[in-house]
Amino acid sequence: MSSIIDVQSLAKSYGGVTAVNGAAFGIPEGSIVGLIGPNGSGKTTTLNLLNGVTPPDSGSIRVDGVELAGKSSTALVKAGVTRTFQNARVFSTITAIENMLVPVLHSKGLRSQWIAKAESLLEFVGLSQHRDTPASELSGGQQKLLEFVRALMTDPKVVLMDEPFAGVHPSVKEVMRERIMERNASGTAFLIVSHEIPDLTRLCSMIICMAEGAVIASGSPSEVISHPSVIEAYLGHGPAGRGERG
Repeated sequence: MSSIIDVQSLAKSYGGVTAVNGAAFGIPEGSIVGLIGPNGSGKTTTLNLLNGVTPPDSGSIRVDGVELAGKSSTALVKAGVTRTFQNARVFSTITAIENMLVPVLHSKGLRSQWIAKAESLLEFVGLSQHRDTPASELSGGQQKLLEFVRALMTDPKVVLMDEPFAGVHPSVKEVMRERIMERNASGTAFLIVSHEIPDLTRLCSMIICMAEGAVIASGSPSEVISHPSVIEAYLGHGPAGRGERG
C-alpha cells in the first residue's frame, strides 16, 4: 500500500534542544495510525512539522508524492492535510456553524452548499442542536468534536489529531472513536497522537513510537507495545499497552 504521507530524515531543534531527530515513517493511504511516546518525545512537534505550523530544519515530507516540507499550513490544507489540537482551537466568539465555515471562506461554490455540508457534519457528531451556539458555550468535549468536523470540511486525505481523547467524557470519546472509524471507512487516513494507548490499539492498524525525537518502533499495535525499546522508553513501567502515564 502506498503512503499518503512519507517522512524521511525529519529534524527540528529549538536552540540547543533537539525535538525531532531524523524521524522517518510513512502513513499508508486510508489507514489509522497511532503515534505514541513518553512526554517530550517529539510527537506534537512532529505534527507541527507535518501540517506546516513549524518548518523543519531538514528532511522530507511528501504528501501524495509531492514534497511539502517547510510549506505553510494553507499549502498543506490544499494538499489534503488538516489538523486538530490537544486543546481545541475554536473561534470562541462565533457560533458552531460559523466555525465550520471558516476553512471554506475563500473556496469556490455556493454559500448555501457549504452551509448544508457544515450542518451535515455537525449532525454527524451530534452537534446539530448547537448550530447557533457560540463556541465558548460548548463543553470541552463538544469543542473537540466541533474542531474535528471542521477539519473535515475540506474533504482531507489525512487528518492529524493531537490527543483527541484527552480530558473528555467517555460518551464524547466513544462518539469520536466511532466517527473516526466511519470517516476512515470512506478513505480518510488519520494520524493520532494519544496517551490513551488502549484506545489506539482498538482503532489503529499501525502504531509508531517515538523517543527522544526519533522513531524507535513501528508496526502492528501488538508488535509495538511489546517491543523492548518501547518498554524501555516508558521507563520500566511495564508494557505500553497498560496505558501511558504522564
